Amino acid sequence: MKKMDVIFRQVFFKNLKSKTWLWIVLGPLVLAAVFGGVFWLMNQTNQTSKIGVVTSSPALTSTLKASSDDDQRYISYSSTAAAKRAMADEDLDGVLTISTQPTTHASLIERTDGNGINQTQLQSALAQAHTKEVAAQLKLSTTQLQSLFATPQLATTSVSVDKGKLVSRSAKTQKSGAMVGFILGMLIYTFVISYASMMAQEIGTEKGSRIEESILTAITPQAQFFGKLLGILALMAVQMAIYGVVTLAGGLLLQRLPKNPLSSLMTNIDLSGISLNMLLFSLAFFFVGTLTYTVLAALTGSLVANQEQIGQATTPIVMLGMLGYFGALIVAGGTSPILNIASYIPFLSTMMMPVRLGAGQVTAVAGWSALGINLVFLILFTWLTVKFYQTNVLSYSDGGMLKAFKRSWQLQRAARKPKPVKS
Repeated sequence: MKKMDVIFRQVFFKNLKSKTWLWIVLGPLVLAAVFGGVFWLMNQTNQTSKIGVVTSSPALTSTLKASSDDDQRYISYSSTAAAKRAMADEDLDGVLTISTQPTTHASLIERTDGNGINQTQLQSALAQAHTKEVAAQLKLSTTQLQSLFATPQLATTSVSVDKGKLVSRSAKTQKSGAMVGFILGMLIYTFVISYASMMAQEIGTEKGSRIEESILTAITPQAQFFGKLLGILALMAVQMAIYGVVTLAGGLLLQRLPKNPLSSLMTNIDLSGISLNMLLFSLAFFFVGTLTYTVLAALTGSLVANQEQIGQATTPIVMLGMLGYFGALIVAGGTSPILNIASYIPFLSTMMMPVRLGAGQVTAVAGWSALGINLVFLILFTWLTVKFYQTNVLSYSDGGMLKAFKRSWQLQRAARKPKPVKS
C-alpha cells in the first residue's frame, strides 16, 4: 500500500505542476470567458434600428409605428428627401417608402454602416399594416378582422412511457434534460481526451526510457497500475472542484450585472426538469465513463515500445470517444434501433444514455440498467487490463501495438496452462 502511495504522489504532483495540466484546466475556462465576453458585448452594444417611413397612407404609418419595439423603431417622414437627409446625418438606419397606387408596393434603402434591419419583422409589419388598410376599405370591423385571421390554437404535450404509464413532459423540461445530458457527454469527451492521453503518456514514457525495469524491482506491476490510476483520478477531481468554484463565482458575478447576459437563455430552460435523480445519474456515468477510458489508456499505453508509438496508443481512445460524442449529438434529435442498442454498449453509452434519459426517450430503469452494464464491464475490463499490464509493461515489440497485443495474449494463455508435474 505504501509503494502504491508513492506512485500516486509522484503522478499527481508531477502533473499538477506541469504546464500541460495547467492548460487542460485553463483552456476550457479561457474559451468560456471569451465566448461569454463576446456574447455580453453583443448584448450591450445592440441598439435599436431606426427606419424612416414615407407614405401617403396615415393608416399604414400608424400601424407601423404601433409595431415598433426595442429592436426596431419606425419614424414617419413627410418626404423621401427628408428621410434621406436624416439617414445621411446617421439618424436613420434605413428609409422605407410605401406606395399604395395602383397596388401597395414598398422599397427599402438600408445604410451599410448602420444597425442591422430585421427584414422578416419588417415584412410582417407591412403585411399587418396592409391587412388593416384593406379591411378598412372593405368596411370590416375589428372583430370581423380578428375572426377572419384567427389561427386555431394547437396545444402540444410531450409524454414518455414509465412503467406502462404515460408521463407528461413539457418542451422546456425535455430541452433542459437533454441539455444536461449533452453537457455531460461533452465533459466526458473532453476529460477522456485529456486524461486518457496523460495516462498513456505516463506509461509510454517510462517504457520508452527503459526505466520500468528499475521501478518494478521495488514495486509490483499491480501497485504501479493502481497508483497511476488513482493519481490521474485525483487530478480529475481537482479540476472538477476548480470548475465548481469558478461556476459558483461566475453565477454570483452575473447576478450583480445590470443586464445579465444569461437571463434570455434561462427563460427557455425549465430547471424543474433537472431532478436529483438525473444529477446523480449524470455524475455516476461521468465517473464510470472517464474511469473506463482511463483504464483503456493504461492498456494501450502498456503496449508501446517507445515514445514514438504513444500517438498510436491514444488513437483508439480518440476514435471511441468521437463515436460516443457524435452518437450523443445524433440521439438528441431522435432515436433509431441502432442508436438504442449503441446506448447500452460500454464506451458509447457513457455519452449517449444521459442524453436519452434527459430527453425522456428512456425510463430511469433503462438508464440505471445501462449504468449497471457499464459498471460490470468496468470491473471485468480493469481485471483483464491488470493481467495484460503485468505482461506488457516489461515487454518490448518493434512490430507495433497489434503484434505486441498478440504476443501478450499468447503469454497470457501460456501462463494459464497447467504445468506438467515432474515424476
